[in-house]
Amino acid sequence: MQTRLGRLTRVEGTVPLSLRAGWGIGALGVALLFNTYATILLFYLTRVAGVAVLTAGTLLMIAKAYDFVTDLPMGIISDRTRSRFGRRRPWLLVGAFVCGGAFVMLFSTPAEWADFEKAAYVLAGLIVFNTGYTLFNVPHIAMPAEMSTNYDERTAIMSFRAVAIMIGTFTVIGVGPALAAQFGGGNEGYELVGWLFGVLALVAMIACFFGTAGARATEHVQPRESPWGQIRTAASNVHFLKLAAFKLLTLLATGVAAGSVLFFIVDILGHSQDVMLWYALGGNLIMPLLAAPLFWVPFSRKVGKHRALMLATFGFMVGALWWWFVPTDEPVWLLFVRALILSFFGMGKLLLGMSLLPDVQEYDYLKTGLRREGVFAGAYNMVEKFAFMGAPVVIGVILGMLGYQSTVDAEAIQQDPGALTGIRISIALVPSVCNLIAGIILLRWTLTREYLDELRAGHESA
Repeated sequence: MQTRLGRLTRVEGTVPLSLRAGWGIGALGVALLFNTYATILLFYLTRVAGVAVLTAGTLLMIAKAYDFVTDLPMGIISDRTRSRFGRRRPWLLVGAFVCGGAFVMLFSTPAEWADFEKAAYVLAGLIVFNTGYTLFNVPHIAMPAEMSTNYDERTAIMSFRAVAIMIGTFTVIGVGPALAAQFGGGNEGYELVGWLFGVLALVAMIACFFGTAGARATEHVQPRESPWGQIRTAASNVHFLKLAAFKLLTLLATGVAAGSVLFFIVDILGHSQDVMLWYALGGNLIMPLLAAPLFWVPFSRKVGKHRALMLATFGFMVGALWWWFVPTDEPVWLLFVRALILSFFGMGKLLLGMSLLPDVQEYDYLKTGLRREGVFAGAYNMVEKFAFMGAPVVIGVILGMLGYQSTVDAEAIQQDPGALTGIRISIALVPSVCNLIAGIILLRWTLTREYLDELRAGHESA
């Protein structure tokens, strides 16, 4: 194995704070994009741009079908790239510009166009966006396994991604709707939000490219198999299959819950969109900044990643059920408290779930001798994107089947009881069931710190 060591401290595998932050800020750009996609885009298309809810869900499904075929090829391309910037970093720069441009396009959907023209416009924007997202996110996710060989250090690296994601989520959920409402709440307001978040994401992604210039990186190892053979053998990794199933279910649960909050606040509680700021302040800023470094990182070092992850998963499951019993006259402060509780467990689930991926990637290298972090990152990215970007599809199908009425320019309307029940199903029952199944799938996990140390010692002595 050839390795470009970059800047490592004296402690084996420890990464300097500047490099952790430089890598983590890229996740802020990703978070701004996929959280807007998951939590605001469907609302914007149906309530502002006048796209029928089932049409919007169908367009998202078509885009997903395209997206499914891009992640694994991008992982292989990333693994085989040779440049003076390494295998991963050039793609960070390319993906940044493609994502930012497509995002602005999506939130500039002309409401006055005919239905077919609007559908074609939105679909084109979704295709370009998904392409750019893949170009950036697959190489980005592949990097932590190369940045450190330390089991617990990789959790610390991933904590920067997790916190950045939650900050991006706060910015989207809290600031986005309030900012759009401040500028009229209609097409112009949401177009401004699209421009703002698109530019912010672009800046964060470019900063990631420059901020990881000194990161440790590994070189390409010529594979003994064809690209399809690599994918086939990687798919036989039982640890990755369990992790992928777990992530699909938990991220889908998180995406569906997050995407339903705005509907719940506006249509069930009867509050204005501005209330999202308070919900996001507690759930996506205050608690994540405290929970990750002060509890989940040290707690996982003490009891192990897997045990900590199980606590977070089942805790979130119970917390999500709370939504089902919320009365229509609930005060805003209680909404804030629930946001804190769900965010505490959600942060642990997000951080510890992500931190298992570098362990799976190292396990594959120690077993096969191949450096194919990109293949696993591509497959993981496929799962992650399908979950988060599939969340609006799930919400759209549930609300559409139960009679949710679309409007233009955020017109106030009283939804039917069936539609209100659909919102509760989306925000409470779907997330709870998904987390229950996910926890059962990952209940047995053997890829521990001790097992990886044993494999690493055997590999070095061979």
